[in-house]
Amino acid sequence: MYKLLLVSDQEDVLEAFDQIHNWDYNGFRRPHVRHDLDGARESLQKHHADAIILGLREPEDDEKFLTFLREEYPLLAICEAGRTPSEALEYLGELQQMLNYIRTDFSSDNYDEHTMMIRARRHLFRKLVGGDRMTTRQLYRKMRMLRSRMDPDKPCILMDLEQSALTEDRLVGRWTDSDHLLEKALFQSFGGDVAGLHVLPLVTKEGKIYVLAGALRGQDQAEDMTAVLDRCVRDGIEHMEEYRGLHLRIGEIQVFPSLYAFCTDYAG
Repeated sequence: MYKLLLVSDQEDVLEAFDQIHNWDYNGFRRPHVRHDLDGARESLQKHHADAIILGLREPEDDEKFLTFLREEYPLLAICEAGRTPSEALEYLGELQQMLNYIRTDFSSDNYDEHTMMIRARRHLFRKLVGGDRMTTRQLYRKMRMLRSRMDPDKPCILMDLEQSALTEDRLVGRWTDSDHLLEKALFQSFGGDVAGLHVLPLVTKEGKIYVLAGALRGQDQAEDMTAVLDRCVRDGIEHMEEYRGLHLRIGEIQVFPSLYAFCTDYAG
């Protein structure tokens, strides 16, 4: 059973959670309840929590709490608090699915929770660029739940990478859905933080290769983000050719007003 901490100062949120009775059936213990940052800090010091359900009235309090979590508990999942029992159970279902994913027992591998959280974020963005149906609210909730540092409200870039038909690809046949060997090799070559962007190579289940570059929250981005990404990826492609014998070329480059542009209900 997963242990939860509910932090809320809103009556409708507290009433919604009070009306949920089948906690064991849903895979959770009844949450500890606190109403502010001081209470949450005290609870986290005394009790283990697998996730925090957050529903504070004032945006300033919410941001203060998120700053505290970034500094003190960077791996603790954050779940949005529903305002009705059905909404709360919907969000808890998303939380349970994510926790099951990152807590899976990979007995033959050395995966810690930090690594599994990274895998879960890659899985989310792989589905996003691969065309899975997702609303803006779902994307917001899942990015926050997985502690993504990318800002969904800022412009992002999607780049296609094409593989040479003449290349003898030593990686073909060794791909897995959850953590693609090619994806890992590309990330080692040019993934990570560059000039205020998080550069994330992704390989979909159909084998399409993308590079998603999203703005990092709270950081300034280069004036010409496309040029920065182009240089970064070209250097990485050279590295892949020299050390892995894999020949790639840059295809279409698209700039989107935000990560929400991939969502089904984006109104732009």
